Amino acid sequence: AGPIPLVDCFRLEDRSEYVNGFCIATVERALSILLYCRQPIEELKGASVAVTGETSTSAQLLRVLLTHRFEVRPREYVTLEQPHDAYLLIGDNALRRKGGDPSYPFLYDLGQAWHDWTGLPFVFARWIVQKTVASDIRQRLHDQVETSIQAGLANVEAIADKRHADLGLSRQEVVEYVRSFHYVVGEEEREAIGRFRHLLEALPQASAITAN
Repeated sequence: AGPIPLVDCFRLEDRSEYVNGFCIATVERALSILLYCRQPIEELKGASVAVTGETSTSAQLLRVLLTHRFEVRPREYVTLEQPHDAYLLIGDNALRRKGGDPSYPFLYDLGQAWHDWTGLPFVFARWIVQKTVASDIRQRLHDQVETSIQAGLANVEAIADKRHADLGLSRQEVVEYVRSFHYVVGEEEREAIGRFRHLLEALPQASAITAN
């Protein structure tokens, strides 16, 4: 059991169950899912786009946005070590570079791009558990995750005190970052999951990301 990237949840549906709708979802901006480009995103047709190996869902969100929202198809997706015209970072690495990269002057928050386009949040991960796990253990897991989320949100200032210097952020920026997420799937999150899955399935196979 654990929090699993959304695209992997789709793949594992036949042998897993969702843990009471727990998720990791951005409401508007993602803040830590950032695309850095040498040219505007609308001009990435034929470009080389590098994707961090840390991601699965974010990489597929990038494909969806480029194909369906901006109507461009890069020439190739590569690793960060290869020459590229744009690159995707996530998580701590993106937070540390939130101010941008002078060599790549165009910066895009993929959560913001999705929200501006659809008006919806974006679900990056969901909690799942194998169907073979006993029901009493699944209930215990549910209770522990719920308690952990509540405790984390109640102590977000303490989290900020420990992490802000390492991330190069102010204490308040870390607080705002943690509070920018939703942790339980609601009606809008369900709609967003359905919309994303439909758009993902409609992608041409030729645009698949193979860098990771």
